[in-house]
Amino acid sequence: MTIKPAIAVGAVVVALAASGVCGCSSHGHEGAQKPTSRATANANQAANANQVKTPANEEQELAERLREICDRAGGTVGVAVIHVESGRSVSVQGTTPLPLYSVFKLPLAVAVLKDVEENRLQLDKKVSIAPEEVAPGWRGNTDLWRNPVDRTVAQLLELSILRSDNTSSDKLLQLVGGPAAVTQRMRSLGLGTIDILYSTREFAAQREKPNTGSADDLAHLLALLQKGQVLQPPQLTLLLGLMERAATGLRRLRADLPANTPVADKTGTGDAGSATNDVGLITLPKGNGHLAMVVFVSGSKLPAETQEKLIAQLARVAYDAHVSRTAPQ
Repeated sequence: MTIKPAIAVGAVVVALAASGVCGCSSHGHEGAQKPTSRATANANQAANANQVKTPANEEQELAERLREICDRAGGTVGVAVIHVESGRSVSVQGTTPLPLYSVFKLPLAVAVLKDVEENRLQLDKKVSIAPEEVAPGWRGNTDLWRNPVDRTVAQLLELSILRSDNTSSDKLLQLVGGPAAVTQRMRSLGLGTIDILYSTREFAAQREKPNTGSADDLAHLLALLQKGQVLQPPQLTLLLGLMERAATGLRRLRADLPANTPVADKTGTGDAGSATNDVGLITLPKGNGHLAMVVFVSGSKLPAETQEKLIAQLARVAYDAHVSRTAPQ
């Protein structure tokens, strides 16, 4: 299946409520109206047109608001938002490949679960990991591997997504055939900019060439997942459940959304604030669907905490726009 990138600043973003579009009204009793001249009718039509926002206008307004926030970062910010059910989308620098950091663990998880579906892997398969295989990372994660240990594929996947653990991710990468196999999985979905080139240990040894992907393609991956076009229900439920339970992004996409808003996300973080990323599925209230949202902040001079707040602001702007403009038909 080939997915043609449809995200562009000129794309339609939001589903508009059908009500209120007609500007016609009548006053007084039937037959009591005075004849209206053609000039007056044209003027009324123009006035009504000015009062009604078209989907394109709404999209442009959202794009401008997102861009204004992105400009505060001072680096390169890629943003993509897709309303999954309608396919309407908007992006800012969405086609620019940017460093993924631990966001690469989402395409990796997809590759692992596809291998499970195709009977090349079993979730209960036990894998041995020795201390010398430990990948650099947060000490709370590296301490998990001080002694030789056996863990199942399911346990490795949980550590990779929930804790963003590098050692479990590298072991999973080996099991699916290496970085090239993950990249090929993404190509099979029509995602041409997601390039997984290195394990976390390999990247730690040479940081000039990170794994990269565009905001547009990561948003498309999320949308395809939500629509059930990538994984079968058992594997999809497992993956989204892990992403919903992940705690690494509490100050990013989730931070400014209304309490109890369901979010399934995966973060990525560069050294010393060099990159701050979050990608996820946001469930809108009242049956209004889902947003697939991606924010990559790269090369910003802002403190890492400020970059996280910027991501939270972007998510809230996109959420509010879709809540106010999307209504059940």
